[in-house]
Amino acid sequence: MRWSNSGRGTRESKGSSKTDAQMIECLKRQDEHAFLALYDQHRIPVYRFLMYMTGSTTTAEELTQEVFIRILDAMSSGAIGQFDSNKGTLEGYLLGIARNLSREERRKTHRLVSLDDILDLAEGSQLPVQNGMTWDAAQRLIEHAELALLYRAILGLPEHYREVLVLCSLQEKSYQEAALILRCSEGTIASRMNRAKALISAKLRRSAPDEANLNAI
Repeated sequence: MRWSNSGRGTRESKGSSKTDAQMIECLKRQDEHAFLALYDQHRIPVYRFLMYMTGSTTTAEELTQEVFIRILDAMSSGAIGQFDSNKGTLEGYLLGIARNLSREERRKTHRLVSLDDILDLAEGSQLPVQNGMTWDAAQRLIEHAELALLYRAILGLPEHYREVLVLCSLQEKSYQEAALILRCSEGTIASRMNRAKALISAKLRRSAPDEANLNAI
């Protein structure tokens, strides 16, 4: 790919960040700094999504790179111009690519997820919970062993429920944003979220130690 000279020099500051439509115009011109700004801005949410979907830091890192390689390919072929900012966000577009890659990886390898990788990512941080989500069990998941119960339950969800839970709870996307990323209706997102929360609650109830064991610790 031959990079455009437009915008060369210094990287953009956060205060001068472009809208999605402006960013796409720069990417269509194969602007190197626009691509680097896109990478800087979105690589972490893409990585975190892939981390929770695959359960592996190594796989998440590899697939994150693949997401942005796909963007480079789209810039080179002109396919990046097909993105419509009126129908979704650039982050949603990237997460859609990440979702497809994670599904391909799962079908290809049938690998077992690594709980330790997930716990390493979450160590020392609070679990993001969407406004309005009231899980009594989640409030008790403070210690490492309790976090393990929660993440094991998340990783055990069917893929279509886990996608919604990761996007709406762990990455705090609205139902509208999740619907655009997953290409379904908001009603479907709401239904899957309710089902995912019910499954998680049931898994945690089955896995939680009884009150006597808790008092003995």
